[in-house]
Amino acid sequence: MERLKIGGLKLSVALCQFELRGPGPPQKIASTLSKALAAEKINIEFLTYNLSKDGAYHISLCVNQDKYYSTSKIVQEKGYFPVNWEVVSREKIGMVTIFPYHSALAVLGVIMATWGENSIPVYGVATSLSAISFLTDFQAIDKAVEVIQSSFQLPDNHAPLKPELHYYQSTVSKKD
Repeated sequence: MERLKIGGLKLSVALCQFELRGPGPPQKIASTLSKALAAEKINIEFLTYNLSKDGAYHISLCVNQDKYYSTSKIVQEKGYFPVNWEVVSREKIGMVTIFPYHSALAVLGVIMATWGENSIPVYGVATSLSAISFLTDFQAIDKAVEVIQSSFQLPDNHAPLKPELHYYQSTVSKKD
C-alpha cells in the first residue's frame, strides 16, 4: 500500500498544558487569561476551546515549560475564573505539527491509529488550513516521529524541524 504524502514535520520545545473545564462560555475566560499571561510576558504556544456533549466548555493552552510555575500561579489565583471551573495541568509535553499534503483527514486518522498502537498519548489536537498539531508527552516525541516517518512519505532529505531558538517577550524597548 502506498503511504500518504506529508509536507513535513515541526517539533516544539518542552511545553506544559493547562486544561480548564467549566459551565460558562469560554470566550471571556480565554480573553482574561490571555491578558494575564501577556502581562507576565508569557507566550501561548497552543490554544483551543470547545463545548462537550455534556454542556461543559473546555479550554486547553500550552506555554513553555519554563513558565509552568508562573502560569500555575495565574490560573489558580482566586477570583480569576467563575466558580465551578476546574484546572488540570500537565508538565513536559511536546507538540508535533504535521503539514498534510491534500489529505488532512486521512493523515489525522493514521496518526490516531498508529500512535494508539504504539502507546503514544494524545493530549490535544488542533487543525488549520495547512497543519495538524498534536500534543503528546515530550519524552515520546522521538518515538512519535519514528512512527510518522514509517507511516508517511516525507519529502526527500527531510528532517523534522526542531526549534533552535527560543523567543521571550522583553520589557526592554528600543529607543530612537
